[in-house]
Amino acid sequence: MKRIGLVVAIVALASVASAAEPRPWLCRDKPVFSSQYPMTYRATITSRSRWQLFLMQFSPGGGHDGFDIAKTISHGSSGQLSAGRYFAVALRSSGGEWICPPVVEGEPSHGSTIADLCFGTDAGGCSVELVVQPSNWRPVTPSSGASPQP
Repeated sequence: MKRIGLVVAIVALASVASAAEPRPWLCRDKPVFSSQYPMTYRATITSRSRWQLFLMQFSPGGGHDGFDIAKTISHGSSGQLSAGRYFAVALRSSGGEWICPPVVEGEPSHGSTIADLCFGTDAGGCSVELVVQPSNWRPVTPSSGASPQP
């Protein structure tokens, strides 16, 4: 009997622990961006709430409903992404649960920007911003004459 009680207690604790884990693949809105070339990203988290940004890739038969987490960002940062197709999801922690944002807005790709996404709790708000550009992009300046290179 003690073993059964111990097993039940372990199972109950495991379900509580997993309830507090972020599961971005369950969110309905998963903006997608892609490039056949390497990319750079800049993530800015301006909210005082606890947010995590997830960049996922879809692979049939993959881990979480086919989504594999490629990168997790807890604080504002910048970095590199390999060429490919990514889905972006930001989750907010509230009361021990991770919540999908009610507002996900994206600017259309333009010029040197592959994606410009905002995740927030209110319309027009941007608690988490993700900007993705080609990794070899340099702004055009009169002195350099540099331009985006594929």
